[in-house]
Amino acid sequence: MENFELIKAIIILILLVIFTILYGLSLFNNIKYVVPQVSTFKSDFLILEKWLEKYNLKWKKIVDLWSWIWKAIRFFEKKFKMESTWYEIDFSNTLIAKILNKIFSYNSKVIKWNYFKADLKKYDFIYVYLFPELMEKVEEKIWKDAKKGTIVFVNAFNFKNKEEIDIFYKNWKKKIYVYKI
Repeated sequence: MENFELIKAIIILILLVIFTILYGLSLFNNIKYVVPQVSTFKSDFLILEKWLEKYNLKWKKIVDLWSWIWKAIRFFEKKFKMESTWYEIDFSNTLIAKILNKIFSYNSKVIKWNYFKADLKKYDFIYVYLFPELMEKVEEKIWKDAKKGTIVFVNAFNFKNKEEIDIFYKNWKKKIYVYKI
């Protein structure tokens, strides 16, 4: 019985070390790429769900450009049956997302890759939720690389050089901007 307790303690210690390493790598990537982590909240999805029916999303392709948390991609896949891809540079986030895909039978493609190198031409929709520090570079990348007619959903922080075609909003603080290439 003592051996079982010792083995259990060693396993817990190993898991704690692995978690600490993964979390450290995540912090390192956030500092390296100057990317604060931003979460998408349930209220964001309630806004999206209410307004998105008019965009005929079913069976289209969507990409989430590094929104840190993979909830957005899962939402589009589950609610609208979209073929979904999520770009993320952080190893721990991609590992966890791939495990969750297996556990919950999601089909979304999780790619550990810098989205500035992603090919955006194959997507009908793009979802972005990043802090303002990156939005100008993301805006430039999207308008340079996405195909004509692509719809872009931008959560909270709008593009400064483009005019939105729609704004979904819950209140004056929480907006989702819609752009068309």
